[in-house]
Amino acid sequence: LEVSDGSLMIAMADPTNSYALEDIQLQTKLPVRAVLALEKEIIESFKKYYKISGEEYQSFFEGYKEETEPVSLQDIDDFGKLLNEAAEEFTLEKEEEGRQRDPYSASDTPIVKLVNGILIKAIKAGASDIHVEPFETSYYVRYRMDGKLYRVMSLPPAIKNALVSRIKILARLDIAERRVPQDGRIKLKVGANRSIDFRVSTLPTLFGEGIVMRLLDKSSLRIDMTQLGFTRVGMERFQRAVHRPYGMVLVTGPTGSGKTTTLYSALSTLNTPDRKILTAEDPVEYNFPGINQVQIRDEVGLTFASALRAFLRQDPDIIMVGEIRDEETAEIAIKAALTGHMVLSTLHTNDCPATVTRLIDIGIKPYLVSAALSLVVSQRLLRRICSKCKEPVRKIGRDMLERVGFSPNDFATLKIYQGAGCDHCSGTGYKGRVAVYEVLEVTDEIRDFILTNPAENQLRAFALERGMTTLRQEGLEKIREGMTTVEEVLQRTIE
Repeated sequence: LEVSDGSLMIAMADPTNSYALEDIQLQTKLPVRAVLALEKEIIESFKKYYKISGEEYQSFFEGYKEETEPVSLQDIDDFGKLLNEAAEEFTLEKEEEGRQRDPYSASDTPIVKLVNGILIKAIKAGASDIHVEPFETSYYVRYRMDGKLYRVMSLPPAIKNALVSRIKILARLDIAERRVPQDGRIKLKVGANRSIDFRVSTLPTLFGEGIVMRLLDKSSLRIDMTQLGFTRVGMERFQRAVHRPYGMVLVTGPTGSGKTTTLYSALSTLNTPDRKILTAEDPVEYNFPGINQVQIRDEVGLTFASALRAFLRQDPDIIMVGEIRDEETAEIAIKAALTGHMVLSTLHTNDCPATVTRLIDIGIKPYLVSAALSLVVSQRLLRRICSKCKEPVRKIGRDMLERVGFSPNDFATLKIYQGAGCDHCSGTGYKGRVAVYEVLEVTDEIRDFILTNPAENQLRAFALERGMTTLRQEGLEKIREGMTTVEEVLQRTIE
C-alpha cells in the first residue's frame, strides 16, 4: 500500500500469517505492517493494477499458503534438467536490478520442483533420512537407505539458499534465521490414502545451513508384534513380559536400531479401551489414537523426569518413556514399575547384561533393579540380501567364517549368499532390513543374581547358561537362512 517512516504497509487476507510476513520482510529489507483486507478485494486490486487474473493470483501465491493441508507431490524424474533450471533461475534473480522475484513462491518454479523431486525420490527409494549438506565448493544430497548413506546428487552451490528457504517454508520455520538450529515438520500426501511426515532439522555450518529430514511413514511401521522378527522363544518371552500388570521392559540398542518400532508394536497390542496409556517422547514420531502422547520440551522444563512425575498422578496402567537418560528418570520409572504400572522404555547400551549394570552404575540400588525389571531386549538391524539378485558366494575364507562364529563342522553344509547388485537394490546387493534380538527374561534366578551386584561379564555368562541367545548367535541363524551376509553380522554384532 505504501512505504512510510521506513516501514512497508501491506494488505493481507490473513495478517496473522507470520511466515508470509517474515518472507516479505526478508525480500524487501523493510519492517512490515499488515492490515486486514478481504481476499476478493485483494484479487480485484491485482486485476486492476497488475493485470493479473484470479487464477494467476492463486498460482503466484501458492507457495505462501499456510500448510494446513498435506502437500501433494508430483514425480520428478529429470533431475539434471531441474538442476540446470534452478541454477539459471537463481542467476537471473541476482541479475535483476532493483527487484527480486521469489524463486520458490510459485508451485511451478524450478526450486519448488527440485525440492519436490528430492522428497518423492527419497520416498520411492525407501530412504529413512535425507541429508542436504553444504561444503566449500560443493553441495550434496544423500539418502540413508537400509542404514547406509548414499550420495544421490550434487547440487550447484549457488542455489543452496533458495533450496533451504523452500524447505523451511514447507516446515514452517523462520527463513530469516540462519544462526541457530531449528526443528520443524513437513506433512506430505502421497496418493489417496498415504500420508508421510518429514521431521526437519536445520544446522548452521561453516558453509551454510545443513538440513536432515527424517521420513516418518506410518504405513511402513510394523505394529504387529508377530512381524518384528523375534524367534518363537523370544516372542513368547516378550509377550509374556509386556502383558504383565506391572514391571519394566527395556529395549536397548544404538540409534536407528528399531527400538521405537518395537515399543510401538507393544503399545499397539496393549492399546485397549480398558487401559490408560501415557507416553513421553522426544520427539513424538507417530500419532496413535487412544494413547496419550506427550512431547518432551526441555526448554520449558518438561523433561522425561517431570513428565513421569505427572503421569503417576494421571491414573495410568501403562507408561512408555522414550529414553532413560539419567538417575532421576530411572528412579521414577523404577518407582512406577514397583507401584502397579507397566513401564516400557529404552536405554543406549550394547546388550542385555550391560543394561542391568548401567542402571546400577547410574545410582539405582541392585535390589530395586532386581524387583522392577521384567525383561530386557537388545536389538540390531541387519541389511537384507536383495531377493532379485541373490546368489551363492562361490568362495569365502574359512578364517572369516570362524571369526563370525561358525565351527569347522558347519563348513561342509553351509551355504552363504550375497547380492550381486541390480536396479531393484540400486546396485548395493541389499534391499530392506531384518532384525536380530537378544532377550533376557528376568527370572527368579536372574533376580537373585542381580542382588549380588555382578559385573557385566559375570551376568552375561550366568544368563547364557540359562538360555539367553546373543545377537551374534541370532545373526548366524540369519546367515544360515540366507537373509543376510557374513559382513553384515560381523559389522553389526559383537561376540
